[in-house]
Amino acid sequence: MADSVLSSRPALDIGQSQHGGGVTIYELRGLGLATMQTRKGQHALLRDRIKQHFLLDLPMSPAIARAGEIAFAGIGPNYWLAISESAGPLFGMSLRQIVAPLASVSDQSGGYAVLRVSGHAIRDALAKGFQIDLHPRAFEVGAAATTIVAHIGVTIWRCEDNADGNACFEIALYRGLAKSFSSWFSSSAAEFGCDWQTQAAP
Repeated sequence: MADSVLSSRPALDIGQSQHGGGVTIYELRGLGLATMQTRKGQHALLRDRIKQHFLLDLPMSPAIARAGEIAFAGIGPNYWLAISESAGPLFGMSLRQIVAPLASVSDQSGGYAVLRVSGHAIRDALAKGFQIDLHPRAFEVGAAATTIVAHIGVTIWRCEDNADGNACFEIALYRGLAKSFSSWFSSSAAEFGCDWQTQAAP
């Protein structure tokens, strides 16, 4: 019998928007997510395999590389979070087939949540918990970092600025901690005005 695929459910309850609109937040839904770790002695071959199939270079440092709907974020030595914008929970299985036997892949589509945050005051809001320098000179587009915010482990990377010129970041964290993070974020962003947005699953 064919395996059933569960439909995705939001990790966040939409909070109460506040006047001001200094920051916006929404959850990216319908993503395919998987962690990938190189097996011993296979790093060069894995990089070649990823380049061949996805036309991108695996980051060698805390950074994110994108090609079309696929991205790989470096979250540790020889360890990445792989992201597909549309493949959903089937992504982990397909990635495992592509990189076997060079790397170990674990599906995380139901284990992680990814939030997109932006706005003219977003750096000021994030600075209340992120103990890293998010200034554009120190944290360029494509940069990534794994850190702790309010006792919650997160990985953050900088996206291209929005069309209005405001900075944009994406934040990945364990799904079970998303509500705790959103509570911290709501409090941190309150003085600037926080616009909670919804995004329908693809």
